[in-house]
Amino acid sequence: MQTQTSNLFNYFKKVILPFGIGSLLFASSFTSLRISGTGPLEILFLSSLFLLILFKLLDKFAFNYLPLLALAYLIFFMAPITFYNVSTEFLGSSSRTLFALIYGSLIGFTAANTSRDEQKYIAYGIFVTLLITVIIVMVQFDFNNLQRLLFLSENPNQIALYALGTVFFFAKSIEDLRVLLIGLVAALIYGSLALSDSYFLSILIILSFLLLKVLLKGKLFLLLGSTWLILLLIAWPLAFPDNSYLEPIRGLWNAADQGGGRTTLALNGISAFLSSPIFGNGAGAFSGTQIPFMRFEAHNTMIDFLTMGALPWLMIVYLPFLFAARTLALNNKFLLLGALMAMMVFSAFHFIGRHPIFWFIWGYCFLIELENRRAKKCAE
Repeated sequence: MQTQTSNLFNYFKKVILPFGIGSLLFASSFTSLRISGTGPLEILFLSSLFLLILFKLLDKFAFNYLPLLALAYLIFFMAPITFYNVSTEFLGSSSRTLFALIYGSLIGFTAANTSRDEQKYIAYGIFVTLLITVIIVMVQFDFNNLQRLLFLSENPNQIALYALGTVFFFAKSIEDLRVLLIGLVAALIYGSLALSDSYFLSILIILSFLLLKVLLKGKLFLLLGSTWLILLLIAWPLAFPDNSYLEPIRGLWNAADQGGGRTTLALNGISAFLSSPIFGNGAGAFSGTQIPFMRFEAHNTMIDFLTMGALPWLMIVYLPFLFAARTLALNNKFLLLGALMAMMVFSAFHFIGRHPIFWFIWGYCFLIELENRRAKKCAE
């Protein structure tokens, strides 16, 4: 009896718990179920992460503490500035955003301390929840009256974000090719129904990295392919002078930029950053449609983070992405690299720094770099 109980406990700890975390991570995009900014899904998700860390403490797990740098910066630098600015009613300051970032940094720390088996079951938890969601959506969606999908999310861009995020998780942790393909198709369908231009641009980024992988399979094929591509690029404007091959790319970019509106918000966000370039303005939204500090987000995660915590905070958040991208490129993991770059492109059109999936991927990027350095040490 004691052995059975022990086996059940181990199964819960190693399989059910990470599977549940993956399921709840994807379900955290269902913002219509929240009440006053939070809800039962968020409480369950946070409780599951706490349990995971608790079990690791009991097992004397060797933690990777470097991701706690984000939490330390938030507590010792951004929190005092935020609370001061909120108390003085500084336009745009938000303690709620600060708490969301602290929550996110804890998610990132947990993600950076998951094992490969846990990552696999997290991916399968996401996979099952995504598949159920897509089936429900396909049954209920009115294709005769095409409009942006909301489902249980208040913003269709959240659907696009989480669809892109699932591609990263699947590419990293699902080895079964059939399951991987089903997951990628489900993510593509779910994200496409959000009708987000920045999502389609991000998908184009993923496809470009997959094309690069094909080209790099053989040097001869790469040489021939590069030669044909150069000839095509030269011949196209000569054959079609009124239809440049750059026009579709420009059109897609302009659509994602929404006629220059995001450019204005980004420029005003940069102005807000320059008003306090050392430690930033604390957590909040400091851009504007006409001038800075109109309580608008810059709709660009990098610029929004610059306005909040200046260059140190931007480096803490984005350096793990860049190091992981370099490692993935050197190891020829182009699908995973494409998914990561797609997230970065998407982040240039939206502020996604409050979402758990953003911080989970941030934590995984720490893991990718850490595993790469361990492999190098073993090889020496």
